Amino acid sequence: MRGQDEAAAQAAVATAAAHDAQASADAASAAGASAASSAISAGANDAAGTGNADSALPASDHAKLYFDLGSSQLPQTAAGDLGGVLQALQAKADAKARISGFHDESGSAATNAELAKQRAQAVKQWLQEQGIASERIELDKPAVTEGGGDAREARRVEVSVE
Repeated sequence: MRGQDEAAAQAAVATAAAHDAQASADAASAAGASAASSAISAGANDAAGTGNADSALPASDHAKLYFDLGSSQLPQTAAGDLGGVLQALQAKADAKARISGFHDESGSAATNAELAKQRAQAVKQWLQEQGIASERIELDKPAVTEGGGDAREARRVEVSVE
């Protein structure tokens, strides 16, 4: 009898732990883009030199961001990747950002092009959230990555300051 009670207690603990893990995952998902955007924005402030001086990046006229497979959510590295571009845009009031999304030829061309467009739009939105006016941001038509190189090159967005 005692063995059955211990087994039932262990099963209850395992069930509760699984429930807590799911609840945490659900809460993290609910926080989603808002929390990620806040964290990325905070990182951009540091990267652009408005926060911790130790993390300031020099202005850069080019950046590449690599997205997860099938995702248009900004990568965790976005603030660092875009910090130099943001600083360059803030320093030159007449400069514009040109954003290009890339995809490969595998699967549906229309689906791939749409995902590349969504990724570019996510970068545009982030720049706008940092105070860059919409008319200073241009989106190029999604482009196909040629050749059989690194697969993540097909999941990239490039930003250049002109």
